[in-house]
Amino acid sequence: MSPSSAGFSEKLRPLQASWSAKHPGFIHEVVSDKAAVHLISYLYASIPEIVEAYKALPEAVLKAEFFRYLILLARGGIYSDIDTAALKPANEWLPDDFGHATVGLIIGIEADVGDRADWNLWYYRRIQFCQWIIQAKPGHPVLRDVVATITEDTLRMKRDRLLKPGGLPKSIVEFTGPAMWTDAIFSYFNNPTFFDFSTRISNVSYADFSGITEQKKIGDVVVLPITSFSPGVKQMGAEEVEHRMAFVRHDFEGK
Repeated sequence: MSPSSAGFSEKLRPLQASWSAKHPGFIHEVVSDKAAVHLISYLYASIPEIVEAYKALPEAVLKAEFFRYLILLARGGIYSDIDTAALKPANEWLPDDFGHATVGLIIGIEADVGDRADWNLWYYRRIQFCQWIIQAKPGHPVLRDVVATITEDTLRMKRDRLLKPGGLPKSIVEFTGPAMWTDAIFSYFNNPTFFDFSTRISNVSYADFSGITEQKKIGDVVVLPITSFSPGVKQMGAEEVEHRMAFVRHDFEGK
């Protein structure tokens, strides 16, 4: 449903409008669920397995999760859930000395439970990267890995007749959501194909990002602190929406 539709949620209108207001030179496109299937069929016509996997997913939330990776892999740019508000323009997300041309992926921290013993009772990962907003260059290796993983898992489950609404063999968070997204990012950080390990003394892990309050760049990936995409959540060190590092507000109104 597009913002021009009479049925578009009144709660979402100001959120959607904030993106256009903060990014007047950008092309801002809202893609409905109905339009998404046609767009994916067009963009991935040469890779029918991806289209088959997308269409086979049995729940709307799974399709929405998969869509964000697919659209960014093909087109690049910024993906954001419809229930987010832009607080600062994207060109202010990075310091001037970060070498913007060398950045291929910008992500934010959703959860930072650090070393607490019961961390797994609260989140799936000690550090969990959010995917309600992602900025990426088209074709980024993390996105290629994620799309390949979801496609393979989906087609295997389809073959084994396991794609049942509410009865999947793994949770949505692990299948298409932030847990698998986080795993793919850490896999990238620790892949010698993309990174020089000659000066490393250990793998990149949650400890490299726990408690950060500024942007941190590893290779071509910039990780933003929890305040940047989760301001106002009142936990795990997140500051309020007025903070200088608060870039996007997530209102959790649904996708």
